[in-house]
Amino acid sequence: MRPTVGNKYLAISIDSETGCLASLKNKITKDDYLKVDPEYPLYKLFCLSLPSREKVEIVPTKVISVEEITGDENPAGQCGRSLVVKFLSAPVNGIEPVRIHVSVRIEVKENDAVTLWFLEVQNDDRRYQIVEVLFPCFRGVYLGASWQDDIMIYPHHAGEKTLAPIREYTSERYLNFWRAATKRGEDGVFFREINYCGLASMNWMYYYDDENGFYISSYDRDFTVTGLRVETGGPEHPWMGWAMRKYVTVNPGETWSSHPYGVGITTEDWHFGALRYREWIDGIIHMPDNPLYLTDETILNQCYNFKRDGVIYNRFSDIPSMYDRGLDEYGMRHMFIASWNRSGFDQDYPEYHPDLELGTCWELAEGCRYVKEKGGFVTFYINSRIFHIESDYFETLGKKWAIKDEAGRMTYEQYGPHKFVVLCPSNKAWQDYLIDIGSWMVKSYGATGIYLDQLGSAEPFPCYDKNHTHEGIGDFNRGYIRVLRDLLERIRSINPDSFLMIENCGDIYGSYVWGNLTWNGDPYDEFYNLYKYTFPEHVQVNMCNPKRHLTGEAKATKFHCDLNRALLLGSIFWVGLDKTETLDDDLHDYLRAAIRLRNKLNPFFKIGRFVDNEDVLKASTGLDIAHWRLEDTGDLYIVANPHKCAGKHLVVKRPAYKEEEVLIFDINGNESPGHYVITCDAMEIGVPEAEVSCLFIRQETCASAF
Repeated sequence: MRPTVGNKYLAISIDSETGCLASLKNKITKDDYLKVDPEYPLYKLFCLSLPSREKVEIVPTKVISVEEITGDENPAGQCGRSLVVKFLSAPVNGIEPVRIHVSVRIEVKENDAVTLWFLEVQNDDRRYQIVEVLFPCFRGVYLGASWQDDIMIYPHHAGEKTLAPIREYTSERYLNFWRAATKRGEDGVFFREINYCGLASMNWMYYYDDENGFYISSYDRDFTVTGLRVETGGPEHPWMGWAMRKYVTVNPGETWSSHPYGVGITTEDWHFGALRYREWIDGIIHMPDNPLYLTDETILNQCYNFKRDGVIYNRFSDIPSMYDRGLDEYGMRHMFIASWNRSGFDQDYPEYHPDLELGTCWELAEGCRYVKEKGGFVTFYINSRIFHIESDYFETLGKKWAIKDEAGRMTYEQYGPHKFVVLCPSNKAWQDYLIDIGSWMVKSYGATGIYLDQLGSAEPFPCYDKNHTHEGIGDFNRGYIRVLRDLLERIRSINPDSFLMIENCGDIYGSYVWGNLTWNGDPYDEFYNLYKYTFPEHVQVNMCNPKRHLTGEAKATKFHCDLNRALLLGSIFWVGLDKTETLDDDLHDYLRAAIRLRNKLNPFFKIGRFVDNEDVLKASTGLDIAHWRLEDTGDLYIVANPHKCAGKHLVVKRPAYKEEEVLIFDINGNESPGHYVITCDAMEIGVPEAEVSCLFIRQETCASAF
């Protein structure tokens, strides 16, 4: 038998004997997503055997019962249906029966393409402590007749978008990726698994082609550390799989019930998933509320050039001249100071005190005062994650504050020649230290911003240290939320203009920060549009420095690409004066032109909302387009034409309002009325040969301020 639950959009079938997924059908396109039947369980439990602490895997062995339930009408007027499957756990080593009872519930609403999945675990076995729950598990999927046109959306940092992940995830570039790499399991399956919230910026994934879509998300109000797992058999055995790993503790005699997971079967592209996830999280988090002056900032003076690896490049007495140069050359008012602490960058953390060879505390404070008097402001770098094992305080504090795994081992990370342990942000002692240090920098040195490095970038881990103050092993994210919330409140009480920045993105952290530093690292399928579309209120600070390891045409292409992307996304430019010294005249001219255009665009961004490529009906090959909806003013389309080709066109949906004109301005400083043709439902607009141009459809009633 194959008990099935569904509606007009989808049908999900379960094998009544094994409890494995039997069908995952899109009823609109008639495509059964399950192309390969791997007979894979819907869940896996990972337990510590007591008292040996050996980790064992427990999976279902058979179905006890399957119950189909038709619920009462919900408040939205939709009649719900559920499928409840109860499982018997498989014996460990094929011998010992396990008394862990599990039930899976799948809920379907009549008019919704997204189903809700729940798991309940009752641990009646004294021998095991459950520490990881992998659910819901899908394997054997690709869409339509071919997997080669399928696209994977993965929330690694600001986002990835990968065509044909069955092939690409098994390629050398992903197998050799230094972070978020593809690995190969003991069963031969290729997989990537990154933890939320940090290395994974959001708690959802999406997979789609031209006709079908698959959405999987975790609606977890507790923000538990969650592993977002994606799998494939590779081109020789083509299929995709997904699962989510929760780091939770279920002791003997306890019952754990999951928050819902969303699983959708659609005909839409990835925007559907972004909107559904945003719809859920809007009721859980709030959008950031930052000082208004920050909306006028377009570029940041990045100064990592004080002390690095024992070499002094600048001292605190140089801060005034460094600020003046950034202001004169690029109009930079925001000075970001790193490598100022004892021993310089990436050493002696967390001894966040001024390095004696760079000058005195007074000189540092005087430098910040100079910047403020000249109309600028300073952000200080603090690393919020790691403890240098060479520190004098490692034995007394580093080991005490460090994350511990189930065997009591610390987690080590190395940056350059220096080795560190990862600290536990859900331990109050480390939280209090970070909050106090950040507050001290604002109060004593005159900082306005505090940057917490690695906070939204590096991977969260579970912590098993019973001497720490956290209750659960997966409380990492809640610890950082407390740091951000309390630190922001403290520094705003000192200076209302204060703000926080973090490295990369994290949706639950974005409520408390002004800037998310998204960086142009090793080449992979970067897709910053993903995070920007889902959270347009969160400000991205995009690295725009030239890449040191590139030369010639490759260096120029990458530099132009990074600047163009920042323009389309409305990001803040991250620019280092010591980096721009290496630019030839052509690249320097392009940087200046990009800064001028970014400044000209800022009034649009202040009243606009980034909506990616919504309303773009057709575009000439080679164009990259960003659409900004402008409040009561019109629409702005920013177009990158990297090869500066002539004769390009953009076709967009005709606005609902009456347009007054189309104004076009570009990165070269040109400005003129646009040439366009209106049909019944569309506008076709000519695109200039400029590398970046802006097409402003002005609403008839709007003021002519632009």
